[in-house]
Amino acid sequence: MILENSPKTSWNRTSKHPKVHHTAYVHPTAVLIGDVRVCENVMICPNVVLRADEGLTIIIGAGVNIQDGVIMHCLKGGSIEIGQDCSIAHCALVHGPAVIGRETFVGFRAIVHNATLGRNSFISHGAMVLNVELPDDSSVPVGKIIQSEAEVRELPAIVVQEISFKHDVQQINRELGRGYRERK
Repeated sequence: MILENSPKTSWNRTSKHPKVHHTAYVHPTAVLIGDVRVCENVMICPNVVLRADEGLTIIIGAGVNIQDGVIMHCLKGGSIEIGQDCSIAHCALVHGPAVIGRETFVGFRAIVHNATLGRNSFISHGAMVLNVELPDDSSVPVGKIIQSEAEVRELPAIVVQEISFKHDVQQINRELGRGYRERK
């Protein structure tokens, strides 16, 4: 893993270094820059980039899995907070400011920007959530673009199949993370 200090800038005169809990697994090809805080039992997969150099802080909550190719970055002055037991799937992009509520699934190549996602939500593959706040238990269909409060009001609630899927993903990645940590 590459852990790198953030540069000093006109808006942030203090260089920050990532902090990774000793129970977390971070793949050697992952890059963490700046004030990135990785909590316990997190798994960060190959080619993930968590870059807190322009923004303030990226916080990865306990039990989160961040899958291959995920990118997280923040606009100047923004931050990202990923709640406990979330899954951020392959090649998703989370651009802060953003808050993702606990036990939420963000699908393959999904984009979250300047948004707050409620707890226990399901953002399907290829969906985009931009400049809005989603309530708890929201479901965004495959490829759907959500960028207004009117579109948020029309979203369905998460269904049993989505809950089951995200729990399976969480369990599989929790076990994989333990297996990778034990190999060290």
